[in-house]
Amino acid sequence: MNRTAKIALVVSGAVLACVIAACGVVLALSDLVPGLAGCDELDKPTKTGIITSTTRIEQQWPQLAPIQQVHWQEHEARARSCPEIGPMDYTMDGFAVLTAERAQALPATTAAEAPDVPEDLRPFAPAGAAWLRVDGTDLLLDKASSTVYFTRTTS
Repeated sequence: MNRTAKIALVVSGAVLACVIAACGVVLALSDLVPGLAGCDELDKPTKTGIITSTTRIEQQWPQLAPIQQVHWQEHEARARSCPEIGPMDYTMDGFAVLTAERAQALPATTAAEAPDVPEDLRPFAPAGAAWLRVDGTDLLLDKASSTVYFTRTTS
């Protein structure tokens, strides 16, 4: 190996080391300052405001129709990562007030613990609810107030 080839090899190695070091610095800074990588507020999942439209809820759970009143919200199931890897799952939570006849007709016989309700929806929870699981579903029913609590995670 001649002298020129050795110098070219040393210079190439030095350039490669600098590129690797620069990449490491960029990765370290992007974790410390997410805005540098184009990612804002990674620590909190985004969420919608409170939605009062019954259409989507009646489509998801036709056995609840006709719904008299509904308050629901959708949020990301987890905080985002940067860069985002893979699809995001979304969780829909809410309360639907049914007619008394519809609530009585739902097959709910098993007592259930109070749900873990997102903070924004707590004002719409019935006071002193005695939750029953609607048989064969993930729905919870408080017969006294004709209120159903629903939650569903989709991707």
